Amino acid sequence: MPPRAIGASEVQQRLSLALQACPDIAIATDDFLDTALAGFDYTKKDLIGAVSSLYAEAYYRCAKDSDLSREEIRYLGVLQRLLRLTDDSAVKIAYRVGLAIYKKRFREAVSDGELTADETEILQDVKELFGLHKRDIRKAIAEQALAYYSFLLYDALRDGVLTDDEMARLADTARTLGLSSSQLATISVPNKREILSTALAAIKAKGVIQSEDYDHIRSLAEYLNASELLSACLMDLELYERIFAIRAGQLPIIDSHELLLERGERLHYAIPATLETTRGGRIARHSGTLYIGSQRIRFVGLRRSHELRYQSLLQIDFQILKQSKLTLTVAQGGGGGVYRPKRNDPGLLVEVQEAIRFLVRKAKGFEGSRGRDTRYISAEVRSEVWYRDNAQCVICGATEYLEFDHIIPHSKGGATSVDNLQLLCRGCNSRKSDNI
Repeated sequence: MPPRAIGASEVQQRLSLALQACPDIAIATDDFLDTALAGFDYTKKDLIGAVSSLYAEAYYRCAKDSDLSREEIRYLGVLQRLLRLTDDSAVKIAYRVGLAIYKKRFREAVSDGELTADETEILQDVKELFGLHKRDIRKAIAEQALAYYSFLLYDALRDGVLTDDEMARLADTARTLGLSSSQLATISVPNKREILSTALAAIKAKGVIQSEDYDHIRSLAEYLNASELLSACLMDLELYERIFAIRAGQLPIIDSHELLLERGERLHYAIPATLETTRGGRIARHSGTLYIGSQRIRFVGLRRSHELRYQSLLQIDFQILKQSKLTLTVAQGGGGGVYRPKRNDPGLLVEVQEAIRFLVRKAKGFEGSRGRDTRYISAEVRSEVWYRDNAQCVICGATEYLEFDHIIPHSKGGATSVDNLQLLCRGCNSRKSDNI
């Protein structure tokens, strides 16, 4: 009868049974394999696979406590001889087992969400015992390492904020675990838009934009994998940097072109716009340019031109939607109407809104003293700030629990004046605290 053909799994099973039946493998002869597999047909590939698996299992049992006794080393040497493993093959198997043990130790270490110094030392011992290479370790634990990093990231974001210190710790963890930027980019943060909005609100609540604020938002967007939101966030910071400068009286200056200015007058904005006026129930449209100057607003068109002084402005309404518009109502004279910018740029209109309101306050004498002799806010100043900020928080737009806030804190020399006060809701004001 021809020998029965068996596969790798049965080869391994029969060798395992033969080893168990052997009272002392140290005295087993070199024909152990031939005897154990006599009467069966198998391929060389199946034999190599079975022998390798058997030796790997034995090595794992001996080394799983990250240590090898003399008896265990002697046992593994005998097993290598009986299974006819070359030294090179045995070393490779031991190395793979070492990686498996390291992976198991790492999984156990980070299972509670914290990798302690003692656990790190144990992992280092495993690495040295098996002579593991850093590249192979990082590949072996890549999945668990990324999961651990993700846990730390989500834990840090439980309060909806990611501080610079937290980002530094995450960077150190990623570096220690050998996580690449491409691996980190696979992490999805579902509420990243809200986290960035919270960070921007906290920055704007200070009343001033600094260079480190841009760095913070760039880093935050990187950790949140929110590169698609970064451009809009930076534009928002740039807009508020200009707004805070305007509130402090630092308006942009542009060339006056061919526009004739009065002595000492400065030109701040030149906006191509269409003026809409109503007469007899009919709307007339006039194309031209709206000039915002330090002393007056001018509209210059081919068929219609006029100017108006800031003292004459009775009401200013801004609509910043798909169809942006600026509506000016005058107390006397011409110039009133609806101005529609030809280019839809909500950021520019917000900036112009701040500029016109500042210039109106300045023209009507609402600037007040820049002294810091009192925290008392007069009714006149309160009314002007309330009107200027549209009765809402300048940071988040809330309309309840509003408070008057010093942009530059009173304790740090800030004046109790219209240009140094703003409306903040209680939440934004508390986050700002007493910081500039």
